[in-house]
Amino acid sequence: MEIQKDSSVVIEYRIQLADGSFVKGEEEPASLHFIVGYEQVLPALEHQLLGLEPGQQRRFTIAAGEAFGEHHESLVKTRPYADFPDGRGLESGRWVVATNERTGTQYGYRVMAKTAEAVVLDFNHPLAGKDLHYDVRVMSVRPALREELEYLRPCDFTSEDRS
Repeated sequence: MEIQKDSSVVIEYRIQLADGSFVKGEEEPASLHFIVGYEQVLPALEHQLLGLEPGQQRRFTIAAGEAFGEHHESLVKTRPYADFPDGRGLESGRWVVATNERTGTQYGYRVMAKTAEAVVLDFNHPLAGKDLHYDVRVMSVRPALREELEYLRPCDFTSEDRS
């Protein structure tokens, strides 16, 4: 069976950056199971896999704009310690996940630099601006089970369908 919409797919994969560093799969390939067509993975990744069958391998590159977007300087912010006192305790080069106490919303940023007066924070995704080089092997492909599709698109099934 070849990969198409509503296929349940298992792949093993490695992702590298242009400099040869690994994002995933350096020691051994990572594994991923998903249903095609439901934005569980990058749309550009799904597109590259369409038509492949179990056992097939493919190498390809997903451009930054189709992966995690371009790096936007407008998302790099300098926050003075007077406005952001917690910034004094942050370590340069570290990725931080913060939670808004009022709303519970989580957001991430990388601490770019610290000065005596302020901290520089980058709110871009860590892979923004980077092309992703994939090496993928299709391990299995099967039609998605009714239960899987019902979970992914519950409005398409009536209560009578579920009994």
